[in-house]
Amino acid sequence: MSAPDSVTLQRLLLPNIDVCAESELYVNCAGGSWFSHASGVVRVPAGSWVQFDTYFNGFSVGKWRRHTAVENIVLRFEASGDFEVEVVLNHPHRSARVVAAAAYASAERRWFELGPLTLAEMGDGQLYLKVRSVAGEAVVFDAAVTTPEQPLHAVRVGVVITTFNRPQYLERNLSCLATALKDTAGYDHRLDVLVVDNGSNVDPAAVPPFVTVLPNKNLGGSGGFARGLISLRDAGTVSHVLFMDDDITFEPETIFRTVELLSYARDDRLCVAGAMLVEEAPYVQFEAGASFAPKALHPLHANGSNVDLRDWRELMDNEVERPAGYGAWWYFAFPLHLTDSNPLPVFVRGDDVCFGLWHTGRHTITLNGIGVWHQAFAQKNGPAAFYYEARNLALVSILSSDSFSARHLVRRFVYHTSRMLLAMKYDTATADIEGMRQFLEGPDAWMAMNHEEVNQEIRRHAGERPLPLSASELATRKFHPRSRAVPMVGGVLSILCLSGHALPSRFNRRAPVALNLDSWSPVGVLGREQVQYRFDATGEGFSVQRDRRRFFALLAETFRTAARIPGCFDQLKADYRAAYPTLTGEAYWRRQFGEERPAAQVAGL
Repeated sequence: MSAPDSVTLQRLLLPNIDVCAESELYVNCAGGSWFSHASGVVRVPAGSWVQFDTYFNGFSVGKWRRHTAVENIVLRFEASGDFEVEVVLNHPHRSARVVAAAAYASAERRWFELGPLTLAEMGDGQLYLKVRSVAGEAVVFDAAVTTPEQPLHAVRVGVVITTFNRPQYLERNLSCLATALKDTAGYDHRLDVLVVDNGSNVDPAAVPPFVTVLPNKNLGGSGGFARGLISLRDAGTVSHVLFMDDDITFEPETIFRTVELLSYARDDRLCVAGAMLVEEAPYVQFEAGASFAPKALHPLHANGSNVDLRDWRELMDNEVERPAGYGAWWYFAFPLHLTDSNPLPVFVRGDDVCFGLWHTGRHTITLNGIGVWHQAFAQKNGPAAFYYEARNLALVSILSSDSFSARHLVRRFVYHTSRMLLAMKYDTATADIEGMRQFLEGPDAWMAMNHEEVNQEIRRHAGERPLPLSASELATRKFHPRSRAVPMVGGVLSILCLSGHALPSRFNRRAPVALNLDSWSPVGVLGREQVQYRFDATGEGFSVQRDRRRFFALLAETFRTAARIPGCFDQLKADYRAAYPTLTGEAYWRRQFGEERPAAQVAGL
């Protein structure tokens, strides 16, 4: 694709029904042009045009200029027909401008070039290609952004995928990557792919031959990523590590772009955080990097939340540099030499937060076109998730903030647990309490626990997990307030009567309603003995039944647990901070893996 003396930084991506068919993430057609799924090309009839000012095909000029040694680029494209081409720069705060233009005519399919273009002369914004047919039909087959400059670093990335009983996702993603490696020269020797199998049930014959499967105990995401990271250190063959979840969908080109970005990085500590796009609404960005506010009731703050990536204005705003305290591990790349630390043993939730706050956050960037699709978190937020969140975020807060105090922890714990009780989510409130109790036992108990057994115990006794609903259950009416005043007045009444728990059952005779899976409406719950929590995108959910006795017992336990925090907080803070090197150390993790001495090099790496 690229000239012999040039390097391809970014390849054209087009919609793919096996990955994502949301065409506006890839191409914007106008005047009668269209993308053909059958032939995989863009057809541009006379007088129509197509432009690639999209999430996956715009080129982030400002970020490449600031963070890499790339100074000049050449746009190459493969096309046929009689057409004009413009290279356009969209800017967050200025009008778009054409930076290069040319006219071409070719009856045959062939490659054309525009450039070189100097990044410093363009400043910030997103560069894109626009093609207009002059006569007859033009066809766009392919395109790429290349540079005549050579990389600063020899980058080889160890891709670590932690998996637990998700064979369909895993096999599909690895097959997709295998196809891309076959079709894209130069990356098969720059990637080492390691699957850490926490379920110990992945058949090595079911994955491509370039993939190494490493069976592991179920130590959660943190344990899987720690196993992969330590194994890659032992092997000594990679310069960077890329952590990826198993339950995502991704364009393999995303990995190739990450490799090139790291190869040209001015800062050899540069880290890349991939954005999370919503699987159920593929054009919506859930997060592109995040920050952590330890004193807040809701400490996790997503950057770029609910961005519609089809809208060029929102896409331009997404180009703006924003500090990322951490990058989530659904997709996160970092240099191996950055730290000798390993993930915290938290099973799930918070390991990436602490790793980012302590080691990678200040070096982390996000980039349009580097993102993956992930299942909505609402579907995962059952009692087990909230157990880990209550326990782990308390630990992360203590480790990351000198000013985080007992008052902040009490307030957050009481707020979240009481909120779950008022929502009649008694299993989730119980998990909150158990998580806080575990935290209060201190680091010695944490290091001594059997994480696999703890996880099994939590999940064995907890309900309130979304499952497929029957047709009759899906018919439950969704609650919608009749006026804006209803939530305010009803909310006050709900709090005063403890969401109806303080009222005799004869006052709670209203028909059941459905609420969003990840929300709670005080007025929606008020006066109902039963409430359904539902995720409409998948038709999954669960129902809860009012239990006054359990409510008051758990409310009392919440305040008893909260009362313990002030007396032991300062000592806990000192103990956990002193234990951090041990908790994240190689010796601790090797004991968890059953390895008392350094492992042999992983086969195939």
